[in-house]
Amino acid sequence: MLQQPVLSAKQAYGEQFDVKGLNFFRRLLLALQNKEFVVYFQPKVSIQDMKIAGAEALVRWNYDGQVLPPVKFIPFCERTGLVIDIDFYVLEETCKKMREWMDAGMQLVRISVNFSKYHFNEEGVAERIYNVIQHYGIPPEYIEVEFTETAYLDKEELLESTVDKLRSYGIKSSIDDFGSGYSSLNLLQNMDFEVVKLDKSLLGKGVENDKAKKVISSIIHMAKELDMEVLAEGVETAEELKLLRGLKCDIVQGFFFDKPLPVAEFEKRLRAGGYKEDGSVKEPERIKMELKDVEEIGNSSKNEANSSLNRYLNYEELYDRKRNNGMFIAGLVMLLVAITVLLITFFVIKSGKFGKKEANVSSVVEKTYTQAEVDELVSGRVALAEEETRTLVEREYLSQIREVAGEYSGMTNYLRSLYPDNLVFTDGSRYNFVAINKDLKQSDVLEELFVRDETTGYLYYTDASGNKTSYLGIDVSSHQGNIDWNSVKAAGVDFAVLRCGIRGYGTGKIVEDTQFKNNMLGASNADLPLAVYFYTQAITTEEAVEEAQFVIDLLKPFTVKGPVVLDVESASSDERIKDLTAGQRTDIILAFCDAIKQAGYTPMIYADSRFYTLRMELERLEEYDKWYANYNNLGRDPSASIWSYNSPLLFPYKYRMWQYSNTGRVNGIDGNVDLNVLFDKWW
Repeated sequence: MLQQPVLSAKQAYGEQFDVKGLNFFRRLLLALQNKEFVVYFQPKVSIQDMKIAGAEALVRWNYDGQVLPPVKFIPFCERTGLVIDIDFYVLEETCKKMREWMDAGMQLVRISVNFSKYHFNEEGVAERIYNVIQHYGIPPEYIEVEFTETAYLDKEELLESTVDKLRSYGIKSSIDDFGSGYSSLNLLQNMDFEVVKLDKSLLGKGVENDKAKKVISSIIHMAKELDMEVLAEGVETAEELKLLRGLKCDIVQGFFFDKPLPVAEFEKRLRAGGYKEDGSVKEPERIKMELKDVEEIGNSSKNEANSSLNRYLNYEELYDRKRNNGMFIAGLVMLLVAITVLLITFFVIKSGKFGKKEANVSSVVEKTYTQAEVDELVSGRVALAEEETRTLVEREYLSQIREVAGEYSGMTNYLRSLYPDNLVFTDGSRYNFVAINKDLKQSDVLEELFVRDETTGYLYYTDASGNKTSYLGIDVSSHQGNIDWNSVKAAGVDFAVLRCGIRGYGTGKIVEDTQFKNNMLGASNADLPLAVYFYTQAITTEEAVEEAQFVIDLLKPFTVKGPVVLDVESASSDERIKDLTAGQRTDIILAFCDAIKQAGYTPMIYADSRFYTLRMELERLEEYDKWYANYNNLGRDPSASIWSYNSPLLFPYKYRMWQYSNTGRVNGIDGNVDLNVLFDKWW
């Protein structure tokens, strides 16, 4: 992904060097090529609950065994323009690491990456940032791009368009070092930033100076009135933390908690989850299990066991529980075998048909056994069988754990296979087990009936004879840009779902997708069956009806026979809908779907298994079709099962369509696109 410079130093960067400067420039180029630059992460802490809310990615240079801070090389890189390559290097390394965290089942936090003003000598910055994020499959809401005030002074129009494009991609942007220059108020007025970072120079004076305190308070109040998140950097003392908490600041960052950390140290902080009031790291929460808990699980009935499972487990508890259950079952089998063999032996001995042959002696010496001797012999064999079984079970179980731990969402889905009557979700380093509601309509999708086209990677559902019975679809929005719909149709796509609009998760405004009308016309001319979807951030039933009416009005000039879908998912940790209860969210969904149905369209609901299960009351939504999202990375080891522990059956309830990939490739579309399997057509 990193675009290495291909011109000479003077051609590429326009800087006239002396010999020393040219040598340093060449050394920096070599450092880029050799990946000598490393990324450190400085945690950002939520002031409300002291948990890690994110981090800032900061570059360091591993130069001949020394770790050099940015001040040693970034000023030179800015003068030469090399900072452009370094900024994208940091973004790419950050996305690589976040991909690793996702694959390991870790909960992501938002990571901010700094971008210099020198990026604004040409257009296309936002698109390039988005392409890197998409390449690694990172949800855009987990990346934040930081700009400084000086970028605004030098390239106002390009910065403004970049910030707008980033927002359209779902990527947050922030203004760094706010208050250090003279353009701060103009920035808030003219730019659509979502985060403002208070410069540390403001904070030092605020603790003892009432005037400085009022300035900080005014900035925080003004930013919140503009729906901006406020972060204070450079927090170094408990007094500064107390001041910022009193002024309702959202997030803090500084040496009071941690300096920028190497990856391994930052990962430890993520597992711990947060900090104490004195700035020290919290100990990870652990749930203790006593022996009686294990015995209760091993001996309880199926219903009692399912009830016990609906709580959080950590890795060690899971291991003990599974191992004891496995040893109990396998040991019981071995016990029965041992008893059978020994009893046969006993009766053979009793019947006189078995004995010990002595050398040169033709007579047979008989040996009889008392019942006590038989019991002792059986006990010995049972103990040996139990020990052998314990070793086999432990070895096999550990082998399976090692295998699934390296797969995307492997551990979660593996646990789901061990406990088929439960859905399993991660919550930090723990797992949440939720019993499946057998009263709801259950899915009849069978794993073994899916086949994959080895040439295109497209997935299809078949009947028992291998005949294709499903339909291939894509869903698109302005993120895909201009689309050649005839090429899309020729590539084998059967239908398309077009985003018609969104409600902003910060402002709450309803906005039409900028490519909707173009996509409607292009897809219709290519004779593709169409459906539409709307991304909701409604927090009341009145807003839900407003969204439905917006969609209905938008569709009047067009013919849409497919479903009108309500996209119900998270976009950000500070979105409008974050505090809705499952009941409130269900009321909103029903208000939208009922209005769409009354207008003569077919409603449908889109979400993933976590949203369906934990954030809705599904029993109230049985009437409406479901579109289920669970990504299956078909590009992984081709010799393994295509599921790699990531089964569509992870979601047990009835669904009409499955979105199985967000990294599909289709002729006629630049970049990635979502791929879907539709089980029964609407046209």
